[in-house]
Amino acid sequence: MRFVAVWIYRAVGAWLAIAVMELLARIGDQPLARVPFVTSIVLTMAMPDSEPAQPYPVIAGHLLSSVAGFAVLWALGPGEASSAIAVGLAALLMLGCRAMHPPAGIDAFLVAAFGLPTSWIVNPVVIGAVLLAVYSRVWVLGEHRLPRYLRASR
Repeated sequence: MRFVAVWIYRAVGAWLAIAVMELLARIGDQPLARVPFVTSIVLTMAMPDSEPAQPYPVIAGHLLSSVAGFAVLWALGPGEASSAIAVGLAALLMLGCRAMHPPAGIDAFLVAAFGLPTSWIVNPVVIGAVLLAVYSRVWVLGEHRLPRYLRASR
């Protein structure tokens, strides 16, 4: 029973985060297919204590992956080969900076595949990653307020 209550709490957090992401995408005129946070939301909400779900890997991972995408885009142009190389470079950068956040690899893929503008780094990437990192940490604090008999033992 205790784990089910925590799972439900975390699932509700993911649901709310996705709803807010969709709303912000609509307000910011961003196509949902270009908003790279669905898998990051699932990871940060479902496994908040894991290393890739911590604020530094979430923010730095998305930023580094975007930088990798633009480096490859500018060197090779957009396309399938570019997107594959960009994801590999993103993984290398995240590993090298100890900022491994696997869902962020989509940033490099999207930039190199579709030739996205550099403004994409700010909106939605940096703004979205910071909002997600803050939201997930605040949501986890709420989990600690669940009645003791419902909390997952750590």
